[in-house]
Amino acid sequence: MSINKAQSLTYDFFLALSIFLLVLNIALARWYFSALEIQEAMEKNFALKASVSASQVWFKEGYPKYWDLSNVNELGLANDGKINWTKVEMLSDLGYSKVVSLLGLGTYNLCYELYNKTGGKFFAFPQVCSLNSAKDVNKVERVAILDEQPVKVRTLVWR
Repeated sequence: MSINKAQSLTYDFFLALSIFLLVLNIALARWYFSALEIQEAMEKNFALKASVSASQVWFKEGYPKYWDLSNVNELGLANDGKINWTKVEMLSDLGYSKVVSLLGLGTYNLCYELYNKTGGKFFAFPQVCSLNSAKDVNKVERVAILDEQPVKVRTLVWR
């Protein structure tokens, strides 16, 4: 009686296993980098939405319509379609952290700037916008009316 023995570990098996592990490694690496790209795109999208939302402050009245330091619930710097200079001046009295909190920016930083029609900056909140360690700065520039004159409003949001 003769018994045939088969070889269980052959050259073909190791070659197939190597190819399988290589394909699996490539698939996992691709999945990982795709997940990173999606997360980065979501963060950029959120930062862009935060920038646009923060720039809308220049064009809405806020709540209550004529708010002051003691009763502001929603920040807005305009009245009757024009920038209200009294509200703009109250930004520094509100304080940076209160403004960021009212806007719901979370961990994002904020800077507002006003430029006259010749391009000269005449207002900034906060007084100094430190962009030295800024990552992914979003800038929104718009034109508005202040004291019957056109001005450029710049909103900077970054991490």
